[in-house]
Amino acid sequence: MAEKHDTSAEHLTFSQRHGYEPLPEPMRLEELSNDLRREIWNHVRGFLNVFRIQISISGYIFRDGEITGFIEYVLGKLLKIPEDEIKTDHDNAMSQFKEIIELAKFNKVLDLIELVANAEQFPVGFSGVNPTKSSDEFLIGRNKFVYFIKQEFNQQAAAYWLDTSTRPFQFYPRSSKEQGEATQQAIETLRQNGMEGATTHLRQAAACINERRFADSVKDSIHAVESVACVIAQKTNATLGEALDSLEKAGLLNHKALKQGFDKLYGYASDEQGIRHALLEKGTSDVDLDEAIFMFGACASFAAYLVNKHRQMKPQQDSGQ
Repeated sequence: MAEKHDTSAEHLTFSQRHGYEPLPEPMRLEELSNDLRREIWNHVRGFLNVFRIQISISGYIFRDGEITGFIEYVLGKLLKIPEDEIKTDHDNAMSQFKEIIELAKFNKVLDLIELVANAEQFPVGFSGVNPTKSSDEFLIGRNKFVYFIKQEFNQQAAAYWLDTSTRPFQFYPRSSKEQGEATQQAIETLRQNGMEGATTHLRQAAACINERRFADSVKDSIHAVESVACVIAQKTNATLGEALDSLEKAGLLNHKALKQGFDKLYGYASDEQGIRHALLEKGTSDVDLDEAIFMFGACASFAAYLVNKHRQMKPQQDSGQ
C-alpha cells in the first residue's frame, strides 16, 4: 500500500503552499518518485536473485551462462556498449542495475523495465544458443516481474502505466505534456486572481490522488469550482448553477449546450456515492485514478474559465450595465 503523506500546512513545500506545484504525480511527466524507483529495484533484484548461488560466505555468482547472457543482452542494449564489456558477475551486475534504476533519467529506467519484461532467456543473436528456447523457471520469474511492476506503477499512481494487453509490453503516459501544462496554467490563473480557496482545494485534490484517495480527490476538485462560483455569485454558499446563471444573465454564457455540459459534469460528482454523499449500499465508490485525473484537470480548467468570464463581467457591473 502506498505510504500516506502528511498534507498539513507545516509539511507542505513552499511551492505547494503557494500553488506553484499543485499537479498530482500522475500528471508529472518525465518523473519517477524515489518510492517508485525503490520498488522497481526491489522487483529487479528479486527476479535476478532467483538465478544466483553462493560461492563463499561473502559472495554470490549467477549459476549458469544462460542468465549472464540475458544480463549482457539487457545492459548491452541499454548502455549501448558491446556485450563482452558487461561485467556479469553477481555483485557487479546488480550494482549496474541498481545504479540505473536509482540515478538514471526516467526514460532509461522505463527502457530497462521494457527490456526485462519483453526479453526471452536466450535473446536472438546470443552466440551458440537456440533463440526459441526458454526455461520454465525464467518465464515464470519474468511473468511475475511483469505482474508486480504493473501493479506497482498503479499503486504508486505513477505518471506512466504498463500496457500488457499485447506484446511487446510498453509504457504509456497517463496524461499528455500539453494537458499538464494547460492544467498548470489554469491553476496559475486562479492564483493570480486571488482564488486562494480554489487553489487550496486543487492542492488537496492532488495530494489525494498521490495517496490514492480518488473519491476525495474528485470532491476537492469540485469544491475548487464551487469556491469560484461563490465569488461570482457573491454568495457564501453559492452553487455552481447560481454562478452559471450569473454569467448567463451577464451575456457571457450564450451557449445552452455548454452550460448543460457543465451541469452534467457537476452532476457526476453529486450522483456518485462516496464523493458528494456517504457510501450507502456499496463498499467503495466507482472512482479510479483515470477519473480522478480527468476531474482534476477538467475542474481546474473549468474554474479558470469561470474566473476569466467573471473578469469580463466586472467592467459591465462597474459601469452599471
